[in-house]
Amino acid sequence: MLKSLGEEALKLLAFGSLPRSYKPRQALFEAGDDAEGAILILGGQLRLVPAAIGGAPRVVGVGHLIDELALIVPAQRSMSAVAQTTVEVLELPRDQMMRILEEYPDAANMLRERLAKRTMALIDEVNALRDRMDGPPRD
Repeated sequence: MLKSLGEEALKLLAFGSLPRSYKPRQALFEAGDDAEGAILILGGQLRLVPAAIGGAPRVVGVGHLIDELALIVPAQRSMSAVAQTTVEVLELPRDQMMRILEEYPDAANMLRERLAKRTMALIDEVNALRDRMDGPPRD
C-alpha cells in the first residue's frame, strides 16, 4: 500500500512516525484495541495472534506492515502482537497519512485504485468460496 505514495510522501510519513522498541515477550497491542494507524516492522520479529478462535498465530519480520487500512480509516486491531525478539517498529499515524494524501492527490488516486483492485480481488475470492460451499448445481 505504501508503494503508491512515492518517495517524497513516504519521507513525510516516516518523519511523522513514532519509533518504538520492544523487548522479547512484550505486548505491542491486543486484539480489539483501537488502531490509530499502522505498524511497520524495522527490525526483529513479532508474533501475531488472531482474535478469531482457531486462527493460527504467525511470526512476521522486517518490512511487514500491520493494519495498513488503519492508515486511512478508523479500525480496531484484529489480532494481538507480541515481540518474539527485540523489535524496532515505526508507528505510522493515520492523521499524518491523511495530511499526506491531501498534499499529494496523485498518490491518493493511486492508493484509491490499488485499494479498489484489492477489494475486487477479495470479492472474487468470496464469490469463489461461496460457489465451492454451495456445491454442484442441483437438478
